[in-house]
Amino acid sequence: MQKSSLLLILVGTLIGVGIILSFYGNQVIFENLAKTEGNVRIGEDLKLTVDLDEAINKKGVYAIQIINFKKETISASIYDPIGIEIKSRQIEEEVFEDTFDVISTGTYQLVVKNSDQDEARVFVVMGPEPDAGKKSLGFVSLYILVIGLVGMIGIGIYAIKKRRK
Repeated sequence: MQKSSLLLILVGTLIGVGIILSFYGNQVIFENLAKTEGNVRIGEDLKLTVDLDEAINKKGVYAIQIINFKKETISASIYDPIGIEIKSRQIEEEVFEDTFDVISTGTYQLVVKNSDQDEARVFVVMGPEPDAGKKSLGFVSLYILVIGLVGMIGIGIYAIKKRRK
């Protein structure tokens, strides 16, 4: 077998491993997060609750994606188990992610509100912040994919130069 064919197989394997790790990493990161979606109008909030234990995790995470995004119309608030608002944000981008402190064990609630007359399609997730090991899977898969793609380009250049000779 030619040297370029072996390199192509190696690079293809790297790309395949990178893709598999990417899917697996996303699955691991999102397995403990609660998810919901819905249309948000004035007076009709989107709510998501999740049970968090401060002994297990000191931070929580939430993410919001708005399909028909308009600036300064969507806001999000986090309420602790007692019902006290611990964080409130005006959402300034189509995809938004933030963290909050888990003060005590109990049920935390995310409330998404719309101040615009037009309804907005909103997807939200909330739960314990993934640990560093789980987050690193996403970075490792990205690095492997980049190495594989750079290798693919290198093999292409190598094959073209070899063919000219």
